[in-house]
Order: sequence, then C-alpha cells, then structure tokens
Amino acid sequence: MMSEKIEGTVVLDGLIEGRVPDTDDAQVSLRQWVSFAGSLGLRFNLEIDGSALSLLADNRPLRADDLRGSPSKLIADTLGQLLKTFPAEERPHLFSTLRSIEYRRGLEVRTLYVVAPNGTIDVRQETVEAATTPPPQPMSRRQKARLAIIGLGTALAVFALSALFVDYRAVVSNLADALRPFDAEKVDVDAQVFRKYFKIEEKAAGRGGRTMVITLQRAKAFPATEADLTRTAGDTGSSVTALLAFEAVARGYVRCEFFGKEGDFLGFAFERIQGLRQQETIDLVLALPQGERPTRIVITY
Repeated sequence: MMSEKIEGTVVLDGLIEGRVPDTDDAQVSLRQWVSFAGSLGLRFNLEIDGSALSLLADNRPLRADDLRGSPSKLIADTLGQLLKTFPAEERPHLFSTLRSIEYRRGLEVRTLYVVAPNGTIDVRQETVEAATTPPPQPMSRRQKARLAIIGLGTALAVFALSALFVDYRAVVSNLADALRPFDAEKVDVDAQVFRKYFKIEEKAAGRGGRTMVITLQRAKAFPATEADLTRTAGDTGSSVTALLAFEAVARGYVRCEFFGKEGDFLGFAFERIQGLRQQETIDLVLALPQGERPTRIVITY
C-alpha cells in the first residue's frame, strides 16, 4: 500500500488462486483476459505452475478517472469476464483475496471481491472516514516554461550524444512509413503450412490503419467435426510440419508473425480460427505492431 492516501486514486491488491481449466485453450484464454484487463488499466501478473494458477494484482496506484466510471464496478465486471473462461462447475473453487481502496476527499471506499458459491463475484463494500491528501496542483505557466527550457537543453545534449550510436535516418524512415496510408494489399501473407485446411481470400486495412483484416476461407480438408478431426489425424503421416499444422487446427488457434521490410521480426499474435468449423469464411483482425509497418505476415503453428 502507498504511504500517502492521495484523493482520486485507487489501489488494487491481492490475488486469485485456482486450477487451470482442463481445456485445450485454457492458458490462451487466461492470457487474453490479462491483456483485456490491462487495456482497461487493471494490471495482473499470471503465474501457472503445473495445474495451479494465480493472478496477482499490481498494487501500484491508479487514477480513478482512468477507470471509466465506478472503479469497483469496473473491477467486478472484469473479474466476471475472467470467471467466464472457466467451466461453470469450476468457478466456485476459485479463491479470491482481491480488494481495492478508492481514496476520495476525506474518505476511503474499501471493496472486497469474493468468488461466491454460485460462481459469481460477490462485492462487499464499506466507506470510512480517512485523512487523505489532495492531488498535486498543476504547475504555473512560468514553471512550465522553465522546465521546457531545461528539457530542451537536455534533449539537445542527449541528441548530440546519441547520434553517435542511433541511426536516426532509419528512425525517420520508419516514422514516414507509419504516417503513410496502410495498404494491406501490399502485405505478403504466407499461410502455406495450412494450405490443406484454408486459404487467404482477402486482405484489408482496418479502422485507422492500426489493424489488418485477413479473411480465411476453409478448404474441403478442414476438420469441421470431431469425426473429421479423428480421420484427419490418421492422415497426417510422419511429417513434423503436417503434425504441428494439424495440432494448431485442432486446437483452434494459429500464430501470426509480423516481419518488416528488412525481414526483421516485429512481433506476433495468437488468433482464433475455431469459427471455420461452423462458417465457410472468418475474419482475423490483427492489431499491427507499433512503429514499423509489417510487409510480411506468416500464419504458422
């Protein structure tokens, strides 16, 4: 816990413990939830040891205004999404010591988040008086100007020194690429390891050029049922590539790797293709890496 109780901040503390669900995509789902919670400002550290799991809350203070309305409601709703990744019969066995404290003027709002016997989040809350500290006041124009001058001088000195080690020409080139309209048609999408199961039907830029939409069309050999999976498993032979490709299709997730114009690796994302069991085509919406735009995407296992 922090030493000062600064008004307008929230501290989330404690953890959730339990067992990893006995499903093929359990760990992927848990990591996706951690990313989802992080996008809302709630940071958790996931640890998996065998079949045991723990989700430890990062107890660094958060700004209440950044948590979109009532912090306790947002936290409870987000934990409710976590419970949905577990089978209904396993949810009551999760153990939670999560708690939050929201500091308001002269008040502490203390909230405990317990997993109830029916597998839902039970929110228990109390408000008590407390000696709180007002948030720091914004700087005056004179203070801002003085800091700006100092910062500019420091930046120029750092730039002069760093120019000896940093290729700023490449940095500017990457920035220019990021500012240009994103042309999805020019991105080479390689899904050769899955050519037996699906093909790339269409490529398009998403909203704001920050995402890319790849439309997959399933092939006749795509195993749409459990019987198909059993039959296809027997036809994969001894090829390691074929076996790994089949395993990814059976699991319902593929790995999308991003590469830049010089062939450098930019990052990756796991995407769900389970929908091809019910539909002829599905869209993969890929969040593009920040910085350099990818020129090649490899869909692999």
